[in-house]
Amino acid sequence: MPLKYLFVADDIESKIRSGEFKPQRRLPSCDELCETYDVSRITVRKAMDVLYDRGLVIKRRGSGTYVKDVDPEDSAPLDQLVQGYSESARELGASVDTQILTFEVCGAEGVVAERLRVPEGTPVYHIERVRSIDGGRGAVAYTWIPVKTVPNLTKQQAAQSIYRHVEVGLGLTVSSTHRSIRAVMPNLNERIWLSLPSEVPVLEIDQVSFLSDGRLFEYTVLHHDTRDWSFRCVDTK
Repeated sequence: MPLKYLFVADDIESKIRSGEFKPQRRLPSCDELCETYDVSRITVRKAMDVLYDRGLVIKRRGSGTYVKDVDPEDSAPLDQLVQGYSESARELGASVDTQILTFEVCGAEGVVAERLRVPEGTPVYHIERVRSIDGGRGAVAYTWIPVKTVPNLTKQQAAQSIYRHVEVGLGLTVSSTHRSIRAVMPNLNERIWLSLPSEVPVLEIDQVSFLSDGRLFEYTVLHHDTRDWSFRCVDTK
């Protein structure tokens, strides 16, 4: 279960994107939102801050918070690109197609041990998957997870949602992800798996993720198909 204020922010965002909360209209008051979501005023204020940072609302002193008249695609956060495929699909009402290429337990070595900050030889899950949404263009995901931190992960769970196993199955909370993004050329296997012409690059997202207790639990390298892809962001002051 995500933090309460993030749950509230995500739910309001979905209503903005669906048109339930219309542009230039005032959102329900703080008290109304407290009652709707059964949360405190502090939680609602933090949710409003998240929506403001996402570029979806504006705050008018003495009047309330209003939905910005902006194309929702122009306010799509970077997380929609780099979050888990299952989470992205759920928001889009779509389904995820997953092909498991590798699922094994091995000893962490080299860069993997360094990025996970574990001694070499530490048992880790090594998972390679080809993922796409509704059969469209997708990504190849290379993932390493310490077995001690995330026990009892199965191949079936890896094909569905690793994060669901972490948060629902184990009751842990994912708190942050640190990412670097660059364009690279795919290798031969990736060109085959993603049906890429030889001249098309992939978007490489190198990321490590942390639990709320500070433990680093995942190192993933994603290679995304870049065709028909564009990056949009929101700057707020």
